[in-house]
Amino acid sequence: MSVVSPNKNKPGRPSSSISTSTTVVQSNTDSDMLSVSSRQRQSKKDEVKEKGFFFFEMFINKKKKKRLFVKKLKTNCTVSALRPAQALTVRETILVIEAAQLMAAKRSDCVLVVDDEEHLSGIFTAKDLAYRVVADNLDARSTTVADIMTKNPVCVTADTSAQDALNLMVSRGFRHLVTYERFTGNQIAKIYSHNKKAYDETVRINLVSSLLATLLLGSFGPMDAAEGSGTNMMNINSHQWDRKLLEQCGGESLYEKLYKEPVEGGTLLGNISHYYVERYGFHPECRIMPFTGDNSATLVSMNLSEGDCVVSLGTSDTVLVYLKKDAAEPTTESHLMAHPTDPEGFMGMLCYKNGSLAREFIRDSYANGSWDEFNEYLNNKEAMQQGDIGFYYWMQEIIPFAKGIYRFEQGKAVKEFKDKAVNVKAIVESQFMSMNVRLQRMGGDSMKRVLASGGAAANANILQLLSNILGLPVYRQKGMNGASLGGALLAKFGTVTTSFEEMMAQYPSAGLELICSPDLEKTKQYASYKKQFSNLEKDIVQNNL
Repeated sequence: MSVVSPNKNKPGRPSSSISTSTTVVQSNTDSDMLSVSSRQRQSKKDEVKEKGFFFFEMFINKKKKKRLFVKKLKTNCTVSALRPAQALTVRETILVIEAAQLMAAKRSDCVLVVDDEEHLSGIFTAKDLAYRVVADNLDARSTTVADIMTKNPVCVTADTSAQDALNLMVSRGFRHLVTYERFTGNQIAKIYSHNKKAYDETVRINLVSSLLATLLLGSFGPMDAAEGSGTNMMNINSHQWDRKLLEQCGGESLYEKLYKEPVEGGTLLGNISHYYVERYGFHPECRIMPFTGDNSATLVSMNLSEGDCVVSLGTSDTVLVYLKKDAAEPTTESHLMAHPTDPEGFMGMLCYKNGSLAREFIRDSYANGSWDEFNEYLNNKEAMQQGDIGFYYWMQEIIPFAKGIYRFEQGKAVKEFKDKAVNVKAIVESQFMSMNVRLQRMGGDSMKRVLASGGAAANANILQLLSNILGLPVYRQKGMNGASLGGALLAKFGTVTTSFEEMMAQYPSAGLELICSPDLEKTKQYASYKKQFSNLEKDIVQNNL
């Protein structure tokens, strides 16, 4: 993790060394005005224009009212372009006095707080020290940072638009914004920039998937193309590393560190290492194929055809869709990755943070914690069809980047619906409408069916609403671990000489069960609300209603 701030250090110099990859973005609030001469201001503007940053200027006008002006210099500027400094991290059990001493030694006004498993749990700032310790007369020598930290801070990814991130800070009054690297390419770039010695001493770079194949081969193995596309360093059309991207992320030596170009799923890499034969009795002709990730393996397990869509309803909701290259449209909210078995296809993906946990929160808040009552409201209440639209970003959402719960009646913002039970239907409608809108944007107009998976796929009432909004029949796969099955199928694919489709023709999708078909009249009604839904969502993101 790391921190973007009005840098007190020299440009490019990290404020501290840490082993995590989070970033904090810091802006000046009204109480933190910077007094600079006009010459210094102009110099800063010139530097900012050169780097494509956003320039902030605070001043007090004649009426002593403070105002903030943001000038957009480049539309493609991201948080990572702001060169965030690395953040300090401390454990939850550290005493406030120890955290304050560390902050003073490193000349930082905040630290990120992590739990025993190195998961981010909060942020402790100089303001917390002043307001929650000194002002409340607490003993800094006996109070832990966990007692007074700001819990669950809002986070953004390093590829978030800088303007979106800075607008969020201004609208929410944040002085710090935690950012993190989502893709392998960004993570490599961070190590290359901030820990060059460690980077130079690194001989090879593997993902966990390619590392497993490497261990079994006894020699370095390549990534499969589906995994390679997830690094953001592979050309998804040619399935080859993009040399310009590699140089941006890790210099000229990165290509050598990756060792080999990505390979297609099911490619034979070689036989198992003699070590496993001699030590564990493996057959000497045991073949090793490239390992892949859980999303691409799940796609394989369902034996999808072009236009098939997988909706995984779990703790977070994930949408996977099989698209041909000529039909796919890249967007800033979705991911297009190489298809694990079809070199001419893409795996489109949408990832939502607010899935089952958000639905359970609404169940507990409005249905007395009962799924039976939840389902009753889902079937018997109307929300969008009567003009009640809700957006439930209970946790910081990825698509779109927003947090909070927002409700509208006939297009007007309200604190709560007149009938509170409407929230049950509104959250499910909102989640599925978002999927529908974004699937169409990425080229999913020709979808034919939905294959549901995940814990919430056991609820037929939820699936019926999904079917009605997407206008597609919904199937469910029973009794299988999709990712494990997909990995096994890819391994088998490496042992045959036919295409994947020909191989799978021997195994019809007998495990699929039709759960529901759409009520096409309701599908038309939901389609009529798409524009209003999209406009309200856009207002939430831009104006933080």
